[in-house]
Amino acid sequence: MADLKKRMECPSCGTMVPVEHALEGDYLLSSCRLCGLGLDVTRASRALKNQFQPAGDIHTSSAGMPAMRHTQSGSMAAVRPTQSGSMAAVRPSHTGSMRAMGAADSAERPPPVMSAPVKQMRKVHLVEDSDFLRQITRDLLNERQLAQEIAEAPDGQAFIEAYTRDVQHGEKPDLIVLDVRMPGIDGREAAYAIRAIETAMGARPTPILFFSAVLCDDEFKAQLRDLGNARYIRKSDGGDPNQLGNRVVSVLERLVGVRQQG
Repeated sequence: MADLKKRMECPSCGTMVPVEHALEGDYLLSSCRLCGLGLDVTRASRALKNQFQPAGDIHTSSAGMPAMRHTQSGSMAAVRPTQSGSMAAVRPSHTGSMRAMGAADSAERPPPVMSAPVKQMRKVHLVEDSDFLRQITRDLLNERQLAQEIAEAPDGQAFIEAYTRDVQHGEKPDLIVLDVRMPGIDGREAAYAIRAIETAMGARPTPILFFSAVLCDDEFKAQLRDLGNARYIRKSDGGDPNQLGNRVVSVLERLVGVRQQG
């Protein structure tokens, strides 16, 4: 039996995490079991393929790993159980990215490998109640040249008002960075409010990057999936800012895409 990695480093969780594996064509897709972030894509050996048993066009591992489907973009397409026990594909919000989301379809192309820098975003909304952490995040976005403009808000209510004004004026941001725990309206409540506003205005879901002090659990993982186009970063006290920056960039590659080259 071919060896499968049981633990890998997850840039979202910021630690070694248990890994789920799935087979898509000739490629083995590995993702974080805690948050669902795609971690690795490798060509599968014949011995490894033998560990996965096909069921129609859905492929599941003999170890009970989550099923995956092909997508037109070649990205990871997670097939998750529904309440009725059947399997349902999770639709992607950004094509060409290596994320555990995608529309079910066949593809000839292999999953892409992220190597280019993250594309620079025109405007980012940064929502954090701590002045210190808001400054650190702002500096990170500026130093990595990730945003041309950063709109800051100290709480969920101020953010929702600012976001609504932007959408009404045709200035919808490219990314929202949301702290999970805030007084009043917390990050998750604010995110659901934003999704409701986008639905009412016919706007596409803005990518959301949550900052959380704790590891992703099943409830938060389900909320990320429900919100769509959302990921998280576990922040840690006294951590290395450069390391945090590298993790943010790694997650944004999957969330907003990479910069087009020349």
